[in-house]
Amino acid sequence: MNERSTANSASSGPPTQEVDCVIVGGGAAGLSAAVNLGRMRRRVMLVDSRDRFIWRHVINNYLGFPEGISATELRRRGWHQAARYGVRLVLGQVAEAAREGSGFRVSVGRLPEGGAWAGHPEPAVPRDAEMAAMFEELPDGAPTVVRARTILIATGVMGHFPDFPGRDECVGVSLFWCIHCDGYESIDKAVAVVGPDEEAAETALDMLDFTSRVALVAGRSEGFYLPASRLADLAANGIEAHPAAVAEYRNTGGQMQALVLADSAGTVVPAEHVYSIQRSAAMTELARQLGVGLDQVGQIVVNAAQETNVPGVYAAGDVTSPHNHQISAAVHEGNEAACAINYALYRPVQKDPRDA
Repeated sequence: MNERSTANSASSGPPTQEVDCVIVGGGAAGLSAAVNLGRMRRRVMLVDSRDRFIWRHVINNYLGFPEGISATELRRRGWHQAARYGVRLVLGQVAEAAREGSGFRVSVGRLPEGGAWAGHPEPAVPRDAEMAAMFEELPDGAPTVVRARTILIATGVMGHFPDFPGRDECVGVSLFWCIHCDGYESIDKAVAVVGPDEEAAETALDMLDFTSRVALVAGRSEGFYLPASRLADLAANGIEAHPAAVAEYRNTGGQMQALVLADSAGTVVPAEHVYSIQRSAAMTELARQLGVGLDQVGQIVVNAAQETNVPGVYAAGDVTSPHNHQISAAVHEGNEAACAINYALYRPVQKDPRDA
């Protein structure tokens, strides 16, 4: 924490720490906001609950990295950059948050045994040693109570990928979900797109810009949510559509080889790259607790300044309604939120009188 951090003495119990902003989530959006708020000399606590970007995904479409950069390395650089500007990095989870006066009372607790966000499936991986060295781990017992003037929710989403043996080694190497991020790496590959709906059909058709070997698999025993006319479009473009679930994601050493279908023939679909098109779930437990508005699919609704419907609560990254699951977009939204938060924290004399 930087030199401007303070603590208030309470009448009983431990002192309540005071910060300008608690950032919940240490992905690209949260770290971007932390860096920019730290540079504005704000007192910032960033709470991260899990090892993000544990897979071997390389970001190849982020400006300034012509050779690409691994998601893990980008995050680690973000830790050092945020710490340089006095951001307090905490390994834990926000157990509770509620309005208190003009700000918020935030309870930050130690992670449950195993280090995963409670209630969410996480790959079983050793804790990152550098994260353990840079992040403060909270003591056992009662949660740490923080009084925050603002809160930024940057908790992301869960659920892009199916669960199968070898999955964690395949993600970012031969198992993907975003054609904009990774389509280029699939040039001339045998590609299988897994998903039952229009988004999956569009992805399969879009893949033809990269390779002529594309198959679409429903990934569910009930088949597709597609009209016959759309299935005809796929066939007319040389895409074979399989209305079946996947019995086996055949892979070795991180490399997808084929999909074995759960149909009567046990059809084998060759696949060097697999794109999993399934709806992810925004991690909105804290948002719901604070009364933050969500859209029809459960994403947080924000305006152009990343403000939610609750004054003092902001959101950025994949958890928000305008998300597009791009690292560059998450970094942008984190910066936008930081600018809006910083302005909101100005004294009245610092603000344009027309904003009063």
